[in-house]
Amino acid sequence: MRKFKAIIYVLLGGMIAWGYWQRGDAGWAIFISLFTLVIMALTLSSIGRLKISWDENGITLAAFPKKPRLLLWQDLEKLSLDHLGYHVRARNGQFKIRKNVMPDELLQRIKENIRINAEAHK
Repeated sequence: MRKFKAIIYVLLGGMIAWGYWQRGDAGWAIFISLFTLVIMALTLSSIGRLKISWDENGITLAAFPKKPRLLLWQDLEKLSLDHLGYHVRARNGQFKIRKNVMPDELLQRIKENIRINAEAHK
């Protein structure tokens, strides 16, 4: 999807820049071309994209340029599902992940640990 968006941006920006070039407005054509390249690069970059990994300690959330954050298994409190995807809440943070991107093994592990934590707090 990101590649498709980038292609659309390049096509639109290229058409606008070509129009300015045809009219003899080289300054605007160059500006639009550079702006289009920047937008394409930002679309394809991984800045702000959440990367989720998990191990025996818990779930690690990493979104460049922020520092990775660890949510411990014993801190998981709640899991909910809505039209945006899964929302996982812990004592020290929360995150959301789309339903079609959530790995089955991670989902099972989260559900299991939430159940265990709920029973421990009774």
